[in-house]
Amino acid sequence: MQQAVEMTQSSPKEATPLLGNVTESLDAKEKKNAYSRWRDDDVDGDSSSSGDPLSPKRRRKSAQRQMLCMQFSLLLLLAWDLASLIVVCSFSLGGAAFTQLKWLLDVQQLQWRFWGMPVWATAMKSVLFLLATRWPDARAVTWFVNLFCLAFLSVLAVDAFKLDAISRLDEERQALVDANVANSLPLIFTVLEVVNLSFLLDSIRTPSPAESEALPQVAADKPAEPVKPRGISFVKLVYILKPYFWPHGFTNKMRAGSTYLVLILSKLANLMAPLFMASATNALVAKDVTGAIWNVAIFSFLTLVSKLFKEMQSLIYLKVKQTAYIELATLTYEHVQSLSYDWHVQKKLGDVLRSMDRGVESANSVVSYVFLYLIPTLAESVVVVVIFAMHFELAGLSFVAFSSLVVYAYFTIKITLWRKQYREASMRHDNEYHDKATDALLNYETIKYFGNERHEIEEYSKVIEKYQRYSVSVQASLSVLNGTQAVIIQATVLAALALAAPHVVNEDSGRRIDIGAFIAISVYLTNLFAPLFFLGGIYNMVINSVVDMKKLSELLSVEPDILDTPDAVQLGVCKYDSENGIDVGFRHVSFHYPSQPANTGVKDLNFTIPRGTTTALVGETGAGKTTISRLLFRFYECNAGKILVNHHNIATVTQQSLRQAIGIVPQDTVLFNDTILRNIKYGNLNATFDQVVEAAKAARIYDFIMKLPEQWNTKVGERGLKLSGGEKQRVAIARTLLKDPPFVILDEATSALDTVTEQEIQAALNRLKANRTMLVIAHRLSTIRNAHQIIVMQHGVIAERGTHDELLAKADSIYAGMWNAQRKHEGEGLAANDHKQVHAADDE
Repeated sequence: MQQAVEMTQSSPKEATPLLGNVTESLDAKEKKNAYSRWRDDDVDGDSSSSGDPLSPKRRRKSAQRQMLCMQFSLLLLLAWDLASLIVVCSFSLGGAAFTQLKWLLDVQQLQWRFWGMPVWATAMKSVLFLLATRWPDARAVTWFVNLFCLAFLSVLAVDAFKLDAISRLDEERQALVDANVANSLPLIFTVLEVVNLSFLLDSIRTPSPAESEALPQVAADKPAEPVKPRGISFVKLVYILKPYFWPHGFTNKMRAGSTYLVLILSKLANLMAPLFMASATNALVAKDVTGAIWNVAIFSFLTLVSKLFKEMQSLIYLKVKQTAYIELATLTYEHVQSLSYDWHVQKKLGDVLRSMDRGVESANSVVSYVFLYLIPTLAESVVVVVIFAMHFELAGLSFVAFSSLVVYAYFTIKITLWRKQYREASMRHDNEYHDKATDALLNYETIKYFGNERHEIEEYSKVIEKYQRYSVSVQASLSVLNGTQAVIIQATVLAALALAAPHVVNEDSGRRIDIGAFIAISVYLTNLFAPLFFLGGIYNMVINSVVDMKKLSELLSVEPDILDTPDAVQLGVCKYDSENGIDVGFRHVSFHYPSQPANTGVKDLNFTIPRGTTTALVGETGAGKTTISRLLFRFYECNAGKILVNHHNIATVTQQSLRQAIGIVPQDTVLFNDTILRNIKYGNLNATFDQVVEAAKAARIYDFIMKLPEQWNTKVGERGLKLSGGEKQRVAIARTLLKDPPFVILDEATSALDTVTEQEIQAALNRLKANRTMLVIAHRLSTIRNAHQIIVMQHGVIAERGTHDELLAKADSIYAGMWNAQRKHEGEGLAANDHKQVHAADDE
């Protein structure tokens, strides 16, 4: 059964289409700002910590928020614990006896043992718990708190059985019932408080001094090692998952409220049903057939209502869950889109996509099962314990039932945590073999070149064998969990009925224990443990999902390196700028990549590209030419200096408006796996078809498109692999023409093309250059002879600058050497072609 529960976690997508697409519009303003509020919620004013999820200040603030949240929940439990005890005592003892405080101070009275002692112990327990949270690293305090709670629970257990041994007279029945409640409440609260404290201390404990000293120190002149994100805080995670509890939009709020109402009604019906079974049994013993039938009918009706309400709850909540799933998936995708260029370069695509997909799916499953199944089931269990104490007047039965729940939960958690290592190893090897397959399939051409198909198959077989080995361990450990749970459940049923049986046989009229009550206790235990039998599978699913959500949390904790400032303005581009280009300037700009030493990159760049002119960048590979284009797009922040576009510092304008004013034709054009029409239109999503056609004609690709069988609807394949290099370049030019930016970057747009294709592309580029500011990163110097300014880069600095003629006039210049070398190389190539043509003529 639990295996089936585990398997259901992968199928929530299949349920949502039953209700169709989401038609309700969410609160537009709240939804629009949700991502920014979530992202800014944890941002502090320390600029030194920006981008570093483990900076000391951020860690302290995160730990403080975590501690305050958990301390508040613990304080609430302690206050509720003490207040409930005092209320029970006041009702039981009466106003006069309660205010005299003899029950609280006179240890000789029996009342002190059953009322006063729990109050004193609870007050002392509250002080100890608060001390433990005040000094979370003091292990001795934690041990003392745990020992005190264990002693307190032991005393409560002894008192529970003492209360069961006291005979019940009518005049003291209510007092003893209240004593049962006063015994059961501290038991329940103490266990919940110990669990809460344990979780709190595990969450906020800091590394020991030895561990802190052992942390590696990074030298100032070396690049920092990438820090693995720790994940977002619990408070922020709850905020992200809020749409599952209280979604946006009035309709979905009504659905959520209806879900909670139906859930409560279902549990109430389930709790009342066994009492009518007890009445039906007693009616049969008394040979009251009519009464038995009526009570059985009511029992059946309540059982049916409970089940129908449960299904109704699931049906109503489907739409809420669907909307929340869409919102969380969109938020995650939006976050990934906001991350820096450097992060995207270093990411493992397969790992990121699995983290997104599994994380969102797991959040969907965890919230549904925990919020609508696990917590209501545990709340129902607590109510059953109270019913055993108040209605059946057996504190010992309450103690056995609740203790069994604690033991059940303890072993379930321990065994599941033991299983977690196999689950994580299985996931790790799952990622590994998916990455291996993805990498091999993306590089299939290289594999074919070297004939290494057999090698790749063997490598794939090894990693999938590791994955299967740990998958078997996961399933085997599940059997251990199921067996342990079965033993605890059956032992509890045996112990509870053994406690009740003597009172039935002895006809203990002082309590409500008769043959009907015996049957009702059996039904209660069956109802109690029937859903808990799946707790192992549910908890296992939750733990598995938490592992997946941890990956999503780590992904969401990665902060964008580049953010718009709060007062960022739109980069103004007027009609004159669009028709004549814009000014671009670098003012003493220095930059090095985060993963490289500080003495690399570009240094003290200082130049201007006047409006409507063409500036060319040349230099050897690694000189910093492409880095300049990335800085212009603000994929990275300058370490020093500033970049001006249209007289605006790009750090003070919005990224969207900046990138809208710049177009680029890259050396390696990557297209979407979509139609040619949609790829060209990507430059301007609002363009008309006629505008797309005009851009395609200007880019010299229109005739090629018209010759294709599906013309504009032709799919270009993944990354545009169905098109040649020249065809992809022309699509990129058409896309840029459609965008119509005042400033265009050509990043070695023709370096990898043959001579004929280059001439065709160059004609299209000449159309692109008209009335625009151009920055040309060139490999072939012949393509930049007419540039207004040529900048020669060497080792990240500007070595030379001038026009083509000015630079050639200096015989010892770097540019002149590059020019002569290329002319010589091209001359040798022409001679070789002529030689081949002569031989071909002789053969004829």
